[in-house]
Amino acid sequence: MSGKELAHQHAVYSYGSIPLTLMYSPTATAAWEVYYGGEYLGLVEEVHDAGVVDPAYRVTLPGEEETGNSEDVRDWRLAVELLAGQAGL
Repeated sequence: MSGKELAHQHAVYSYGSIPLTLMYSPTATAAWEVYYGGEYLGLVEEVHDAGVVDPAYRVTLPGEEETGNSEDVRDWRLAVELLAGQAGL
């Protein structure tokens, strides 16, 4: 996401016709909490790998934050859609 997009505290992403809310979570790395209708779907965290120009995005499901179970993808939109799919949307 661009610096301009990061300046906002939240954004709405349309997953088909379903509006998902992305809440910026200022941490050591950029992260977004993803919600649908107030239900927490998971976390998308920006990850910078050495030698790779573009960041990856780590997808973490609710309750998995401490276990280290996550998946990295190269597109933030795909990361959000993975969370929506896992929630059955």
